[in-house]
Amino acid sequence: MATMGLSNLSSRQDRPVSLVIFEGGAVQGVLETQMQMVRQGMVLDLVERAREAGFEQILVVTSYPELAKALPSGQVQVLLHSEDEESFHFGQRLHAVVEDCRLEKVLYMGGAAAPLISSAELQYMREILEQNDEVMLTNNYYSADIVGFTPAKALSRISLPEVDNALPLALSNQGGLRYVPLQRTLGLNFDVDTPTDVLIVSVHPALGAHTRAAVQKLNWDFSRAQAIKELLGNPMGELVIYGRVGSNLFQYLDVNTRCRLRLYSEERSMKALGRDARGEVKALMGRLVEELGFRSFFNFLSELAGGAVLDTRVLFEHFHWELSAADRFASDLGELDLITHEPLKEFTRAALEAPIPILLGGHSLVAGGLWALVDAGLKGL
Repeated sequence: MATMGLSNLSSRQDRPVSLVIFEGGAVQGVLETQMQMVRQGMVLDLVERAREAGFEQILVVTSYPELAKALPSGQVQVLLHSEDEESFHFGQRLHAVVEDCRLEKVLYMGGAAAPLISSAELQYMREILEQNDEVMLTNNYYSADIVGFTPAKALSRISLPEVDNALPLALSNQGGLRYVPLQRTLGLNFDVDTPTDVLIVSVHPALGAHTRAAVQKLNWDFSRAQAIKELLGNPMGELVIYGRVGSNLFQYLDVNTRCRLRLYSEERSMKALGRDARGEVKALMGRLVEELGFRSFFNFLSELAGGAVLDTRVLFEHFHWELSAADRFASDLGELDLITHEPLKEFTRAALEAPIPILLGGHSLVAGGLWALVDAGLKGL
């Protein structure tokens, strides 16, 4: 993880890098409450690892009083706000933090962006930012939840994005910062957005103590995730993978899995490009679902493979379904009684009753989620 190959090395080592963690949003229903408890554990683990990585200034921006109380006093600067999710604007909030706290170099992370990250990886990013100026780094250039940049005042040069996914594009294209690619590691590329991600991360040995304690309190069905993990190691098996799948993940799976793969990738960067917000998402797989119907579609998948992993958010946007987070989470877990959207309930019922295990989730499922399942399998867990 050496940084000596970078140009514009700064001789000044007295400008520290500030870690800024955002964790907030409206919480409704039992599943979102459980998810928030798990994410709180992730923030606490992240703070501990960041301290080990040499970060002296750590700021946590949150709307959760419980998290604010749980953070170690004297080690973290807590910025508690009561802003609701509808009025929250990511770029404006981050810019306000930078200005109010007079930050010079920033590593921004979402609260659940990297539950498997190591202190060495955090130190690696800190040193890049510490030793350079006019640079930007990120875990995903087109859909980020980890973004480092220097100087922090570069935010004043850009149109502030509403969501963190689009920040790297703005800092590079409008802010003029040089993009420094990071090594692709599981720690930097697995984040938790959905209950399915929690099911996956629970089997990995790098999970932090605070997060593991929160996961152990859940009474969720882990069987489908376990079945997909076993299928990945079966040389006679075959797995369908669908959604916003990148080429790097496919290369990793091709080398490290024993089963055959049927991969269908479409609508990458739909959030970063605003296609979902504008109703422009069109999916070939979505059209197939419409033509066949839910039950026939999942029966057809069972003719192709012994299991399937689906990034359902692409399909939902194609269907123009306006779903709450509570409904999406209930679908991921197969909790039919908690789903209020009738078409989604029928879609989920058909997935649960399919002849093969179907794992439902969001983008992280077909990115770091599969990576984490394979990695846990390679470690014999």
